[in-house]
Amino acid sequence: MVIGLMILTSIPTITGVGQAYSAQKTQEERQKDEARMKKFHIDVLCDLNSPYVRDIHENRIVLKDDRVWVGPKGAVNPCSQGYVAEAFYIEYPDNERNPVPLGLVSQTRADPPLLNWIYVDKSTMEVKYGNKTASIEHHVGPWDWSDDERVIIFDDAAQFTAVQHPGTWRWQLYQDMKEDGLAGYVPKGRRKVQINLIRTLMPTAT
Repeated sequence: MVIGLMILTSIPTITGVGQAYSAQKTQEERQKDEARMKKFHIDVLCDLNSPYVRDIHENRIVLKDDRVWVGPKGAVNPCSQGYVAEAFYIEYPDNERNPVPLGLVSQTRADPPLLNWIYVDKSTMEVKYGNKTASIEHHVGPWDWSDDERVIIFDDAAQFTAVQHPGTWRWQLYQDMKEDGLAGYVPKGRRKVQINLIRTLMPTAT
């Protein structure tokens, strides 16, 4: 009888603890979502011993012609080389994917404003941008950040590569998902550099 009483009287306490934990978890998730929705530029870092360090190190990602490129250092919009990525994280709207992946979205023009998804083309491994119709058949995520919230990762890895566009000075962004140097996707002889993509938070409006 005493045991039964102890069990009955403990139920409200357990329920209260469970509700408090649930509320705390919801608050933590909400704070995390708010942090992920802060807009940032995307900067490029590469090995300082690379022969192409002057071409791409600390340069900024731009968007042009449905593809993602390495633009000038410290670029802001308007930029002649493309629209400077103003990115943030948000869940990709596709209930067929389980779990729903975290996507990466960026504004791609200023007037009128337009947001597009940044994704990896499944046939070419090029990093591209487009609307849901253009992106849904490709690798749309999961995008995320490293433990220090600084390095951008895709599918739990930072296997990004800058590839020089043939006959130009421009470098295009690829994702080396198979970690094989983009074999079969980029012809031999093309200049390639392994890079990290870094979040550079945009100043908040005052």
